[in-house]
Amino acid sequence: MIAIIFFIQTQTDSMTIGVNMFEPGNVLKFADHMFEQKDYQTALGEYKRCQFLGDSQPEYIADRVIECLTNLKRFDEALEETGYYQSGPRKQYTKGLIYYLAGSYDSSRLYLVKIDLPYIDRARKLMGLGYAEEFDFQKASEYIDLPGPVPRYKNPMLGGFLSLVPGAGHFYSGRVSDGIYALVIVGTASALSCYYYNRDENIKFGFCLGAAILFYAGNIYGGINAARNYNFYQNLTYLEKIKETVK
Repeated sequence: MIAIIFFIQTQTDSMTIGVNMFEPGNVLKFADHMFEQKDYQTALGEYKRCQFLGDSQPEYIADRVIECLTNLKRFDEALEETGYYQSGPRKQYTKGLIYYLAGSYDSSRLYLVKIDLPYIDRARKLMGLGYAEEFDFQKASEYIDLPGPVPRYKNPMLGGFLSLVPGAGHFYSGRVSDGIYALVIVGTASALSCYYYNRDENIKFGFCLGAAILFYAGNIYGGINAARNYNFYQNLTYLEKIKETVK
């Protein structure tokens, strides 16, 4: 008899624990815990369970679902989740934020530009950062305060022109080792061309002359590309500085 009572009590306790585990409040606590642990996939499933159970904090849960989805790079699903918000600045801002995180800066601005209080400051910051991501720092400065100094660029056409002297275009862009390499390669191929020309070794002369022309053309293109790469890395460095200073 005692064994039967103990068995019934045990089963009752287990059922009570099981029910408690699925109470919206407990599910939400577990979801928040997994979110803090950055286990976004598990947290997402638990927040979705909260939505199914009809938790009393639908917009908070929608916020967390969207954060999980954006961290998982599932941006289309995140946009669908904005349906839990009522129409207004919050919904517009969240859509703009999702598009920004997805790298669709034009689409992001379509939503952010329409936003009024209380999200206007955050919207302007995102718009400025979006322009900065596109390296349009002049436009970005209309929305956010940029750190100084702004990047100074090299002229790709000048880099190509200077490369008429082998290696000079690379030197102009600070690529000293590449400049020396270009100078040595083009110089060596040209010297060999002259050598075989003077010895009337036409086949070797033709081969070395073709190599010299090819290397020389590559050197000019390299001078142009070196300036472009210099500008690109200047932009990247400045963008990182912006992200560090704009909070």
